[in-house]
Amino acid sequence: MLMNTLAAAVYWVIVLIWITILFTVSAFYVTNRRIFGTSRMLLGVLALDALRNIFENAYFGVYFGARFGLFPRWLATVLGRPALLIMPKLTNILAGFIVLFLLLLKWLPEAIEERTEAARQAAHLHELATIDSMTGLYNRREFLLLAEAEWQRCRRYRRDLALVVLDIDAFKTINDRFGHQTGDQVIALITKLCRSAKRGSDIAGRMGGEEFAILLPEATVADAQSFAERLRELIGREAGALMQGRPTTVSIGVAGAADTDGLAALFRQADTALYTAKRTGRNRVCCFDPAAI
Repeated sequence: MLMNTLAAAVYWVIVLIWITILFTVSAFYVTNRRIFGTSRMLLGVLALDALRNIFENAYFGVYFGARFGLFPRWLATVLGRPALLIMPKLTNILAGFIVLFLLLLKWLPEAIEERTEAARQAAHLHELATIDSMTGLYNRREFLLLAEAEWQRCRRYRRDLALVVLDIDAFKTINDRFGHQTGDQVIALITKLCRSAKRGSDIAGRMGGEEFAILLPEATVADAQSFAERLRELIGREAGALMQGRPTTVSIGVAGAADTDGLAALFRQADTALYTAKRTGRNRVCCFDPAAI
């Protein structure tokens, strides 16, 4: 008798478990209405499966309970009819097909699409946070992060490192005389020329306005000066053609990391060299000279 009671009671334990699951899923669904579509669909699948389990186990709980004397015996006679006894299994099969359809044909493709869209949005946000929207170069914040990592690497392995900082000469005059659209075209051209002139390992960024910076790993000050001179001549030639013969030039400051104690010091030296180039006539490359301080 005890075993019969336990055999009948186990169905009701299962029913209680699935009622708890259904209640939990429903509560989560109600309290999180802004949940993503695929997660909402998955909750629906869980709720459907819970209802199916509740129905099936309640049916057999009543049937076996009636057979073992826990409920009126006439219930066992009614529920034991083949036409009714097969209903829970048919319901099980139908629910299985529905769940399979929802999972494989609806939930899985939408989940993959949502994951792909989330990755695309994350990449877009990362690009907005790291790339200057106008030039496509690294923005100031990202350039400084990359430059710090490169400076640490070069310092650790005692490698050469140089910084080139360039500024468009009289850029305000270009904007005032020819309009901001022309000024944007000049910036776009200089961006293109910086990209074409630098090596693959070099890091280029727009520091703001008309100022750019290029970090040259494995390059001495002499190497950077030679690179800067080529870039200055290239910009003068190409920008002059864009401006229909009107001179458009850049001033460039160069500094090396050999005698610096940090990235901030390297930037100060390059900026000092840039100001020297501006002060001594523009359209020239100046290297940082400690003796001139």
